Amino acid sequence: MTESMQSFEQYWDMARRRWLLMGSIGVVLLLAALVIALFWPPTYRSTAMILIIEQEIPADLIRSTITSYADQQIERIKAQVMTRSRLLPIIEEHDLYTDLRDRDTSAAALKRFIDDIAIEVMSADVVDKRTGRPTQATIAFTLGYEGPTPEITQTIANELTTLFLSENLKSREQQVQETTAFLKEES
Repeated sequence: MTESMQSFEQYWDMARRRWLLMGSIGVVLLLAALVIALFWPPTYRSTAMILIIEQEIPADLIRSTITSYADQQIERIKAQVMTRSRLLPIIEEHDLYTDLRDRDTSAAALKRFIDDIAIEVMSADVVDKRTGRPTQATIAFTLGYEGPTPEITQTIANELTTLFLSENLKSREQQVQETTAFLKEES
């Protein structure tokens, strides 16, 4: 017999001799997994996908004034929305994390709320119109919240989406005002 055949037979013999031990371990692991699955608290996740729309003003006309990278814009809006003054009213309005607010300060509840919020950027391969070279561009991002009930989770995800969109609108209005002032100066 070859050496590999012999080692396979040795393993097979060992498995036959210890089938009771291996079967017992398998049953215990299966039961442990079932108990964990049964007693794990339900969690719900609601997400919104926000598409990033390209500017309508030609980039050649006012490239340096209005063009900004989508990733930077998302991070800036995220920094403005994910503040204590914006998030604590949502926590209090929906009576979230009462156990944390009772035991600790609101900082623990705020940290947990921020941990339950997920923001993921979606990119795609595109061709740069100015250079003709392939590049990656952010085309959308998802904003999600994970919470205790489906209703609360959906409501909070909608509120967060509204906050992001309204903050983006304010930012765009400010950029338009700056661009308008710049164009008036140039003409």
